[in-house]
Amino acid sequence: MLNKITSKQIAEQCGVTRGTVDRALNNRPGIKAETRARILKAAEELGYRPDYLGQSLVKGETKTLGMLTFDMHNPIFAQLYHAFEDVARQHGYFVYLALTHKDKHVEQLHIHHLMDRRVDGLALNPINEGEAFVSFLHQTRTPIVTYGNRVSRHIPHVWINDQRAVQEAVQYMAAKGYQHILYVSPPLQYEGTENIDVPKQRYVGLQAALQQLPSMSCTVLREKHYIKDLIELLPSLSKKTAILCTSDIFALEILKILKQPYISVPDQIGIMGFDNIGMLEYVEPALTTVDYTIEEIGRSLAETLIQQIQGVQVNADIVIPHRIIERASL
Repeated sequence: MLNKITSKQIAEQCGVTRGTVDRALNNRPGIKAETRARILKAAEELGYRPDYLGQSLVKGETKTLGMLTFDMHNPIFAQLYHAFEDVARQHGYFVYLALTHKDKHVEQLHIHHLMDRRVDGLALNPINEGEAFVSFLHQTRTPIVTYGNRVSRHIPHVWINDQRAVQEAVQYMAAKGYQHILYVSPPLQYEGTENIDVPKQRYVGLQAALQQLPSMSCTVLREKHYIKDLIELLPSLSKKTAILCTSDIFALEILKILKQPYISVPDQIGIMGFDNIGMLEYVEPALTTVDYTIEEIGRSLAETLIQQIQGVQVNADIVIPHRIIERASL
């Protein structure tokens, strides 16, 4: 096993004090430029690596962040992570990524593991909810910022205005002459058993829009077998109908199914997604969708978490803008 190179060895080789080496390695003032360059060159040649564990004991920080997300099946989570990690790295943080698989127990287990590793902060898209879980998070005494599902108004949150986004989507459909909406949101089936704050907020937006549009009718598909339910409903539709999906993933599944009985989109039925995932540029017909810059959410999430770690007062609610992208499916 190779011996770890220490700052003391660098100091001996360069003929300077360990304090001078420390200033050079940590880019602190009080050292001549040529001395700094000589120390950094020696450190590189010797293969010096910072002792983060030792530094964490002295400074009370590990320069690590934890990030918990459901999974990577939906591309938006991968895009969000890339943006989050990029900002974290620029600030000198390493990111531990953990997948909860929408399992409450796994989520709490991962939080325990990350706390055991003394992460300086945690970004969380929670599947747990309730006072007991909020109390558990506060007991970690670690800065936390949530995204996606909200767990508490007292924990900073970064996301879009889901209610408003769906309201605007429904109003957009009404302006297009649609009279009936098939609203596809399978996560609603888990209401009362897990945190589905995002689907709930979008559903509230749907209801608010329908109240303003009394001539618009709606059928809500909230079960995992939504494709089967949709196919059964299609023959009975008499009004001009559009399908509004709370995820592009659902919309793509439906587009694929509709092609089998040769149902024309949008001539016979319109369809709209939500998220504007990257693969939509390869889809025919091009999918109308609600767009928001997921990378901006990732960047804002990292910046907010780091500010909180540094003791900066942050906003409790950071809202990222959204917009409707009009394409050929509606």
